[in-house]
Amino acid sequence: MAGKAGTRGPVNLIPIAVFDCMIFLQALASSRGPAFRSFSEIERGNVKLVLSHAIFAEITEVLGRVEIQQKFVGVVPERVDRFLKGVANRSTLFSDVPNQFRLPRDPKDEPYINLAIAAKANYLVTWNMRHMGYLQKQDTPEGKDFCARFPEIKIVEPPSFLRELAGSHT
Repeated sequence: MAGKAGTRGPVNLIPIAVFDCMIFLQALASSRGPAFRSFSEIERGNVKLVLSHAIFAEITEVLGRVEIQQKFVGVVPERVDRFLKGVANRSTLFSDVPNQFRLPRDPKDEPYINLAIAAKANYLVTWNMRHMGYLQKQDTPEGKDFCARFPEIKIVEPPSFLRELAGSHT
């Protein structure tokens, strides 16, 4: 029915998500945790993952660190390369992400917030609730501003993300 006056085209029901760097590391390091299960939802087509050049560069740098590869047995260069190729193939890359929101507590996390805004993401998945999740509490000026301007973005930890996805499939 798309095209008739007063009707809408098909609605995209697949949620869009931004994952922070730690989610990538944990998914690669262990196939038992919620970060890995979050990536499984992307592979099943239940979630659309979005990336920016800056975030992909950070992930690549972190996963390539010698100290990370020494700490996590399964994080070896060959596996990192396969993982990153898979991520690149399964995600949508945003080449231009404007800086629309400042994050005073941790400016290094601004690329994740700004990608979520640019991509019109439903979720920003992070373990860093201290530096990002507080925005949804609305008890700071930036939290009030974030919720007023971007109410569609939920900042959640991986277990909450998985629960929400499971609830949307029932």
